[in-house]
Amino acid sequence: MKKFIHKIPILLYLILFLTIFTSCVSQDNVSEKNIEDKLRIVSLAPSNTEILVGLSLGENIIGADEYSEKVEGINKEAQIFRIGDPNIEELLKLDPDIVLLSGHVSYVAKFEELKNSGVEIINIETAESIDEIYDSMLFIGEKTYKLDEANKMVEDLKNKIEEISKDNSDQSVTVYFEISQAPYIYSFGSNTFLNELLMLSGGTNIFQDLDGWISPNEESIINANPQIIFTNVDVTGNIDEIKSRVGWENIDAVKNNRVYYIDKDYSSRPSQFFINALYQMNDYIKQVLNEK
Repeated sequence: MKKFIHKIPILLYLILFLTIFTSCVSQDNVSEKNIEDKLRIVSLAPSNTEILVGLSLGENIIGADEYSEKVEGINKEAQIFRIGDPNIEELLKLDPDIVLLSGHVSYVAKFEELKNSGVEIINIETAESIDEIYDSMLFIGEKTYKLDEANKMVEDLKNKIEEISKDNSDQSVTVYFEISQAPYIYSFGSNTFLNELLMLSGGTNIFQDLDGWISPNEESIINANPQIIFTNVDVTGNIDEIKSRVGWENIDAVKNNRVYYIDKDYSSRPSQFFINALYQMNDYIKQVLNEK
């Protein structure tokens, strides 16, 4: 009888151990392999949405901003919100796991109610360099259990950039890039990812000695006499308007009909699709170089 009594606890301990072990293995399996299939994501910035789609998480997006609605690969059933002023109560009803933002701290503060309800609020700050775009991809990949896929996206982009830039190391074309049309002309100098793209594509920004986003006067552009003018202002007739500006007829880019449109989304959203803007710029620059 005593022997039987001693065997029961040992058997129970063994069963308990196996139960806990099996449970732990099962939980790890869910968190590492399957949780991305269950994540409910709201993305309120198109650049973040594009990255999510690139990580095969488009169907996980249950809510998005109005600009993300047109991103190819997004869940067609996603509820659409105003990008700058989403309805927090409606967001709560969606019961999201993650809300991805891109904005100033004052904007992020609007989502405190969601945060208090257990929703993870992730703010991706606007990238000012290509490396920061990579950082955003990796961070989103980490938070959505897609880090391996994010690493592959970054590696693919680096390989494409290396292929493009290796042919442009000894050649350059002067470029003016307009991101807001007259009378409120805006462009950019150094320490912007668009300036990096220009350099990698074989261009030299006429405002590379300035820093960040700038509002140049027309005289400074005319005096710099760029060989190419790029614009990502998506307005009908914008290129013709640039060519018709008084005094601009003396700029080489205008005289030689080298005013080109660069896709606005590709060149303004810090996502993996910036590579398409690089391809566009590089193709136009090569045309000029081949003419020499």
